[in-house]
Amino acid sequence: MYSQVIVSYDIEDNKNRKKLFEELKDLGLYPIQKSVFWGYVMISEKQIIKRLFKKYCDTKVDKAFMTNANLDKDLNNSFGYDEDDFKHPESFEII
Repeated sequence: MYSQVIVSYDIEDNKNRKKLFEELKDLGLYPIQKSVFWGYVMISEKQIIKRLFKKYCDTKVDKAFMTNANLDKDLNNSFGYDEDDFKHPESFEII
């Protein structure tokens, strides 16, 4: 089963920040801001995201979070986004 999430991070190290960005894109998440991603993930992928935080975040200076979201149904509190920005993908590719 898939659920929607928002992932956000503030990582000082440019190299680690770029690596996390690329890995989140590889998981199928969409960058909706420079350090904010949205998308549909499976429970197992949530665990992967948590491991990526541990891998790329320095516990003393960096911050990151992941939270559940329903952006495809609730855009009442947004500006500049429309429902096409948060559509459920037509199909998922299983690798």
